[in-house]
Amino acid sequence: MNLPLYRQQTPDELPDGGHRGLWYDRFFNRYNADWTIPEDGKSSWINDNAKQVGDKSVLDNAAQRHLTLITDLGGHGAVFKTDWHFATGLGLPHPVENGLVWHHTLGVPYLAGSGVKGLVKAWVEVWDESLDATDKAQRLRDWFGDLQQAGRFRFFDALPIAPVQLAADIMTPHQGKWYEQGGEIGDCRHEPDKIPADWHAPVPVPFLVVKQARLLFGIAPRRPEYADALTDVFSALKQALDWLGAGAKTAAGYGRMFEDAASTDALKHNAATAAAAIERAKLSPEQQQLRDLANLFAAEQQRGTKEAGGPLIGATNQLLKDGNAWPDSARANLADLAEAIYGYVGWGNGQKKQERKARIAALRAAPDSGGPGITP
Repeated sequence: MNLPLYRQQTPDELPDGGHRGLWYDRFFNRYNADWTIPEDGKSSWINDNAKQVGDKSVLDNAAQRHLTLITDLGGHGAVFKTDWHFATGLGLPHPVENGLVWHHTLGVPYLAGSGVKGLVKAWVEVWDESLDATDKAQRLRDWFGDLQQAGRFRFFDALPIAPVQLAADIMTPHQGKWYEQGGEIGDCRHEPDKIPADWHAPVPVPFLVVKQARLLFGIAPRRPEYADALTDVFSALKQALDWLGAGAKTAAGYGRMFEDAASTDALKHNAATAAAAIERAKLSPEQQQLRDLANLFAAEQQRGTKEAGGPLIGATNQLLKDGNAWPDSARANLADLAEAIYGYVGWGNGQKKQERKARIAALRAAPDSGGPGITP
C-alpha cells in the first residue's frame, strides 16, 4: 500500500495556485485511521480533483518558449485539440488504483515526448499501408533509430497551451481475477470466481481524465540535412492522432486529437510578438524610436500612400526636433531615414523643402552628446 508522505495536519483542499499534480499524487487524504480506504474514498478524491487546472499566463508563456525552441531547431510545431477524453499514465501507482501523468512544473497533464515518438512509430510499423516492407523498415530505422544509431528526429513533449479541464470517469471491469490469476487456474470447476463468465459483478473503478485540452506537439530534425523528411513525419503524427489516439484506453475512443490551425496561428503570432518585445527591450530609447519610425515608413510604402500631412511626416518632424541631443551615429541614422522618407512622400513647397533640408543638415552638424552609437 502507498502511504502518504506527510505526518502532520494538511489542508482539506489544494490552496489557490497550488500544483494540482503534486496534490493529487502525494496528498490523498481519504484514509481511515487504520490506513484503509472507505467505500466512497476513491470516488470522492477523483470528484474533488475534477476541475480546471493550470495557470493561463504560465501555460501561454511556456507554450511560446516551447514553440520557439522547436522552430529554432528547424522543426515544426502545431496545436492539436482533444476530440473527447484523454488519459495518460493510468498504470502509475496511486491509492485510487489509477494514476495520471502530470508535468512537474506546469501542474497539468501532458504527453511525454517518448509517448509521442512511440505513437508515430506504431503508426508507421503497424498501420501505415502506403509503404512496402522494405520502405517501412528503412523509415523505421531512419526516423526512430536502432541499437547502433539515434533516430533522425527529436520528438518533444506535448504540452497544454491553456488551462485543462479534468473530469471524473469510471471503468467497470467484470473479470478482475481472471486477468490477475487466470494463468494459475487448476480446476475451473472449483474456482468459478477466476474464470471469465457472465455471472461476475462489475467492480466500479473511478479515475481522472482530461476532458478538454489543446496540446502543442513538436518534431525537429536532429541535423539540418534530415529536414526534408519532416513533412512526412508530421503527417504520420497527424494520422496517428486521428486514427489511433494517444495515451490510454484508445480502443474506447480516448486520446483522439485533431489539428487546430487557428490555435497554432494564434500561438505563432503571440510567440513572434513576445520575441519582438524582448528584442525591443534590448534597444536604447533612440534605437526604439528609430525602429518605430522605420516600421511606420515600411507600412506606408506597403500601402502605397504618400500623405504629406500624415502621421509618418508628423513623427519624422518630431524626431528631427528631438534628435539634436542624440549621439553622432543616432543622428546620422535619423538624418538618413528622414531623407528617405521625404524623398518618398515629398519635401513640400519651396519654403518647407528648405526648412526640412536645414533641419537634416543641422542634425548632422550637431555636436556629439557623448552617448553610444546606435543602429536602428
